[in-house]
Formats: sequence, C-alpha cells, structure tokens
Amino acid sequence: MEKSLSFAVFIRMLFIGVFVYFVCTAFFAVVMYEYFESEVFEDLKNEVSYIEKYVENEKVYHLSLLDSKHRITVIHSDGSVFYDNYAVSEELENHAHRKEIELAMKNGEAKVSRYSSTKTEKSFYYAKKIPSGDIIRVSCSRYSVLLILLGIYKILLPVLFISVFVSAFFGIYIAKKLVEPLNKIDLENPSGSRVYSELKPLIRRIEEENFEKQQREEIRRQYTANVSHELKTPLTSISGFAEILKTENKDPALTADFAESIFVESQRMIALVNDIIKLSKLDEKSIALEKEALCLNEIVKEVFQVLHSVAAAKKVTMRLCGENGFINGVRPVIYEMVYNLIDNAIKYNVIGGSVEVKISTVCEKQGDLDASSKVILVVKDTGMGIPESEQERIFERFYRIEKSRSKDFGGTGLGLSIVKHAAKYHDASIKLTSREGKGSAFTVVFNSI
Repeated sequence: MEKSLSFAVFIRMLFIGVFVYFVCTAFFAVVMYEYFESEVFEDLKNEVSYIEKYVENEKVYHLSLLDSKHRITVIHSDGSVFYDNYAVSEELENHAHRKEIELAMKNGEAKVSRYSSTKTEKSFYYAKKIPSGDIIRVSCSRYSVLLILLGIYKILLPVLFISVFVSAFFGIYIAKKLVEPLNKIDLENPSGSRVYSELKPLIRRIEEENFEKQQREEIRRQYTANVSHELKTPLTSISGFAEILKTENKDPALTADFAESIFVESQRMIALVNDIIKLSKLDEKSIALEKEALCLNEIVKEVFQVLHSVAAAKKVTMRLCGENGFINGVRPVIYEMVYNLIDNAIKYNVIGGSVEVKISTVCEKQGDLDASSKVILVVKDTGMGIPESEQERIFERFYRIEKSRSKDFGGTGLGLSIVKHAAKYHDASIKLTSREGKGSAFTVVFNSI
C-alpha cells in the first residue's frame, strides 16, 4: 500500500488539533475549578467570621434564624456537636476525629475538601477555633470537575467539531504546501530548484545519483566501444585469412601459416569473451559457488605450476614465502585473481627477472574493539614498472599503458579489472606500489577466517 505524504501530514495535524483541544479543555476546567474552590473557601471563611459573633455572645439559638445555604455546625472541644442546622445535634456522632476538626484544634483553622462516595460531588469544610475553645464549621457541596464538564458538553462538542474541521482544513493546506516544492524539483538539475533547507541533503543525493548515473553511462559506452574494437580486430584478421584461403592458392606452407594465425586470433577471442563473462558475473554477483575456507599458499603453488613454462621462457624465477593465509572465499574467483597477478608479473617482467609472492597475517585493533585478523597477499616483480600518471587507471577495463606493447604479450586488457572486482566481491582491498623501471607490487588485504 502506497503512503501519502499529504495524508500523513493531514492525520498528524488533525491529531495535534484534537490533542491540544482536550489538553486545553482539561487545563481550563482544572484552573477554573481551583479558582471556584478558593472562592468557596473564602465564602465559607467569611460566613464563619459572621457566625462567630453569635456564638461568642451565647446567641447560638439565633443561628436558626439565619438564611444560609451552607451547613453550620458548632462543636465543643471534646468533639460533641452543640449545634447543627441540618440535623438534630444530639443524634450526631462525636466529631473529634474529623480531619477538619483535628486541624482546627491544632492550627486554629482548617480547610478540607473530599469527594463523595460516587465522585459526583465534592464537599468543602472550613473550621475555626474560637476563644471559648469551641469549633465553628461551615460546609457546602459542589459538583465535581467531571460532572461540570459533562454539564457543559453542549458547548464543548461544537467547539470540538470546529477544532477538528479547522485542523483538517489547515492539515490539507499545509500538506499541499509541503509537497509542492518536492513536486517542482528538477531531477535533471536539482541544484536549481528552490526547496526547504531540510531538503538540501536530498538535493545533494539526487545530484550524486545523477553524477554516478552519467559516470556509469560513460563507462558503459566506453566498455561497449572497447569490446567492439577488441572483437573486431581478431574477427577482421580471421575473415581476411579465410578469404585468402578461399582462393585457388594451394601452397601448403601458406595454408598452414594462415591456419595458425586463424587459430591464434580465435583463441584470443575466446580468452576475451571468457574474461568479459567473468567480469559480468562479478559485477552482478551471480557466481553460484559458495564461499569456503581457502589456503592462499596452496592456490599460489597451483598457479606457479601452471605458469612454470611461461616463467621459464623468460628466465623469470618465482618464489613463495610467508604463511598459509587462511581466508573465506570462492575458490575459482580467488584462483583467477592470483593467476592474473602472477601472470602479469611474469609477462611484464624483464628477461631474467624475478617474481616474489609473500603471504602474511596481521592483527588490527581499532580503539577498544577486539583485534581483527587480516591476511595480506603481496605479488612483487622486478619488471618495467608503471608510471605514476597511469597508476589510477590501471584497473580500468581494456586500459593499457602502451597498447601496442601490451598486445605483444597477449593480454585482453581485463586482467587487473578482474582482480579488482574479485577483491571487491570478497570485501578485500587492493593497493599498487610501483616505480617506472623498478618493478611493481600489488598488495591485497583479505579478512582472515
């Protein structure tokens, strides 16, 4: 189900409006009730002061003549009721343990309120101790806050509906205003769009995506052009040789020579296509094989055996030193990586040069975190080296330092690109150190098992 920003803003505005309404209503009711409560106690206090004159002059019987809406009770110091205008004093229980009486006996006066058993009414008591030692208490009852709110619901409900309507109206309006700048963003030129400052990170992200998209498109175009060019050259050669063989020329030596050339060019095409397929699989992470525990030392030895004849032809010596180097990886991919690194080290080496492969394990500790082990593979040669200006591009597909010279070595121009993608596939890093005329060293850092 699709989410709507406008609807989300509308709902939140509506919720906020209703929430604020109820909070304000409750706050208003509580404040007003406390105000009325203080007024009630003030009224009771004034009436006690008025009644006090009668009691001090021993004219309690005159109290029955007062037109009072409050309950008036006169209690002796022992708690016995001397007078009550709502009941027969002799029938009333002793009031000595009533809270307001205890406080009045102790402090001279007391204000006490308590709810009825049904919570619908609240009783207010004001008691005062007079010089004679007697207690005058005046009390009354008022509706509770809840009952007052229920009593004015006819006013509160319309206000609630108005609040909901206003919140809904402004919620829709604000939602449209918030979404409007988003809809006006020019995706092709986002930096030229006028947006809120909070949306600047989004604009920067869109710009980055556009830049990366342009880069990917440029790489794709270059890749397509390079593939076309690399395939066209051997195909043209094969076509030319085949066309000559179609003539009536039956010279066995020439036929054998052309056949050899066709074979070489076809093998070059096969190698190129295989490398392209390997890169595509690494790009798409579509390699079906599971990762397993591998020993780099054993893989290097296997590669040495395969490339022994190639190294011998150039009188290049190969040497392996260091540890076993246990990692978790896909064996064919790691083998292809090691093979390409060592094969390049031999191809671009000098006659009588050397290739040294070193495997080591180190522990790295970051702050208070536990140390993590890394396996380091270094392939070092004594070859022609790579100019510093070319080192950043050496891992690009089909990139050659000197194309004519590189082709003489039979490469496809994809070897180091496969190495880079294989390292990325295994969350490994690769670094090149090289000086022109002094050789090169490729360092690959793996996570240890």
